[in-house]
Amino acid sequence: MALELPFIHPWALIGLLSIIPLIILYMLLPKPFKMSVPSVMFLMKVEESRDKIYSSLTKLVKDPLFLAQLLVLILLALAAAGPYLLSMETYSEERTVIILDASGSMQTNGRFDQAKKDAESHLSQFNTIILAESVPVIVAENVSASNAKDILRDLDAKSVTADIGSAVASGANILSTEGGSIYVFSDFTSWSGMNPLVAKNMLGSGLNISYYAYGSPTDNNVAIVNGYLEKSNGSYDYHFMVRNYGKSTKEISVDVLTTKSNGQKTNSSAVTLTVPGNDVASFEFERIDRGTTEVRIKNGDALLGDNSAFISIPETGSARALYIYDSDSGQDLPGYIALSLQPELTTTTASAVPASISQDYNFVVVDLGTRVLTSGEASSLNAYANGGGNVVFIAGEYLDPKNQSADISKMLPVKITGVNSSTIGYPLYVLTTNKLADDMNYTGVFVRTYLIAEPRDTVNSSYLVATPDKSPVIAYGPYGSGMVFYFGLNDHAGEKAWNNFASFPEFPIFWVRLSEFIAGTGDVSEYNLPAGTVLTFANETTVVTPDGTIKTNKLVLDTAGIYIVNKKSIAVNMYSDKESNTLLEKLQGVDSANSGSELPTMFEVKKELVALFVVLAALFILLELYLLKKRGDI
Repeated sequence: MALELPFIHPWALIGLLSIIPLIILYMLLPKPFKMSVPSVMFLMKVEESRDKIYSSLTKLVKDPLFLAQLLVLILLALAAAGPYLLSMETYSEERTVIILDASGSMQTNGRFDQAKKDAESHLSQFNTIILAESVPVIVAENVSASNAKDILRDLDAKSVTADIGSAVASGANILSTEGGSIYVFSDFTSWSGMNPLVAKNMLGSGLNISYYAYGSPTDNNVAIVNGYLEKSNGSYDYHFMVRNYGKSTKEISVDVLTTKSNGQKTNSSAVTLTVPGNDVASFEFERIDRGTTEVRIKNGDALLGDNSAFISIPETGSARALYIYDSDSGQDLPGYIALSLQPELTTTTASAVPASISQDYNFVVVDLGTRVLTSGEASSLNAYANGGGNVVFIAGEYLDPKNQSADISKMLPVKITGVNSSTIGYPLYVLTTNKLADDMNYTGVFVRTYLIAEPRDTVNSSYLVATPDKSPVIAYGPYGSGMVFYFGLNDHAGEKAWNNFASFPEFPIFWVRLSEFIAGTGDVSEYNLPAGTVLTFANETTVVTPDGTIKTNKLVLDTAGIYIVNKKSIAVNMYSDKESNTLLEKLQGVDSANSGSELPTMFEVKKELVALFVVLAALFILLELYLLKKRGDI
C-alpha cells in the first residue's frame, strides 16, 4: 500500500512550480541568429539540433548541481505545506494528574525512578504533575504527554516527608471542573497530614483515583537521624545520632569536609564509628570549623540520602559596625546603645564620616538628626556602598530633600519628597513580613513626624513598613555591590521627638535582627534549618540550591544540602527517622485502593514532519555550496 502523506497547508505545494524556472534556466541555449545555407545543409542541421536537445536533457539529469537545487526547491515547498503522519497512541482525551511521592524514603533502592517510569504509561493528552512534598508542588499543568515525559525524567526525590493527602486534594481541585484521573505513585510507608486512604475516600467522588505502591522493607540502611550544634568556648561542637536498621552491628566510616567561602576545602581523615544492630548511637565531633561542613557516612546502603548531614557556621564569629552620630546629641542615642549591647558586635562611633570607610566594617549607621552631610561625607558613603558595604540611614532632617546631595539621593531605596508633622500621630502598617517585621509591634508606635517618601525600585528593593499615606518607613535595596537600608523612625529624644519607638521593647530587638540580617551575627540555628522549611521573600530573589540556581519569591527547602540566600549559607537536613526507616511496611489496604478502568484507549495523534524536511533542505543547500566552490564559481 502506497504511503499517503497529508499536509496541513496543501496550497503551499504551489511552490513546486518553482522547479520550472530552474529547468528553463539550465535549458537556455545561446540566442539564435540568421544565416543563408543550402537546403540540404539545413536538413542536416535540423537533425543535428535534435540530437543536441536530447544530449542536453541527458546532461541536465546527470548534473549534480541541478539535482541538488531541484531537491532543495522540492523539500522547501513540501516543508511549507506542513506534511504530517497519523499514528495511534494510547493517550486518552481526559485530563490526568500525576502525583509523585517525593519524600526521602522514595530514594530507597530506586523507588522514585521506577515510579517515574510507570507514570509515563498513565499520561493523557492533558497532564498535570504534582510532587507530594511537605507542601504540594505543581511542576507542570496541562502539558502534552511528550512534554510530561521530559519533565518526569528531570525530577528527583527530596529530603522531606510527603503530605500525600494535600497533594491529592490539589489534584482534585484541578480536575473539579472537567473531571479526569489522578494517579498517585508512592511507597506509602510514611506521610504527614491526612491518611492517603482517607483522602482518597473523601475526594474520590466523580474522579478515578488510583494508588500505586513501591518498594519492600530492607534492613540495609544506616542513617544520620538527628543532629545539633552546641557552642563551647567560642567554637561549636556537633552532636549527632546514627541509627542502624540492620540486625547486626556495623562499623561505619565517617569523614568531615569543610568548605570556606573562598572555596578552600578541608577534609578530615575518616573515623570509624560502631553502631549496634537495630539501635541508635550518639557521637560528637568537637570544634567544627567555620564555613559549611558535610558529615558523611562513606558506607553504601539502600538509602544514600540520609548518609550526610550538613552544617553552616558563619565564618565571622563577630561583626564590626561604624556608628556616625550627631555630636549635638552625643553618644547616648538609642540606636547606638542597642547596637553596643550586642555581644558579637563591635560598634565604633564617629561624629563625622571618614574620608575612606574600611570594608572591614560589616555596616555603617548614619544617625545625624539635624546636621547635614558634607559632599565629601556623602561621596565617602557612596564609595563604601559601591564597594560592597552596607549603609543604614536613620531618618532625620539631614535627609530632607533640600539637604540631600546627589550621592545620598541615588543611594536611598526611597525617594523622599518632604516632611510631614502632626500632633495627632500616625499609625504604621506592615507591608511585607520577613525577619525585620515578623512579630514586631509596629502598629502600636505613635509617629508624629516622618519623611514623606515613595518607593524607588519595587522590583529589586523591599518595603516592609509604611505610614497611612504609603510612605515607606523601613526599606532596603541593593546599591552597587552593597546594600542600603532606610529606617524612617528617627530615634532622637526630647520634646521634638518624631516618634516613641525607642521606648518599645521591640526597639532593641529590631537592631539585633538588623545586625543579624546584615552581618550574620546571632543564633547559629538560623543557618541550620530542617528540610521542608518554606522561605518567603518580598521580591524575586536569586538562590543557589543543591540542585542549581533559581530565582523565586517562595522557596521550599526540600533537598538536603547547602543553600545560599543573600550571601548567607543555610544548611538543610532531613533528620527524619520515619523517612530513613526502610523497615516500614506500606500502608495496609493501599493495594486494593484502585478504582476505574486501567485499559488504555487508542487515539489518533498527528506527528508533524516539517522539521525533517527543513533539515534535509539545509543539507542539500550545503551540498550545493560545496559543488559551486569545487567548480570555482564561488
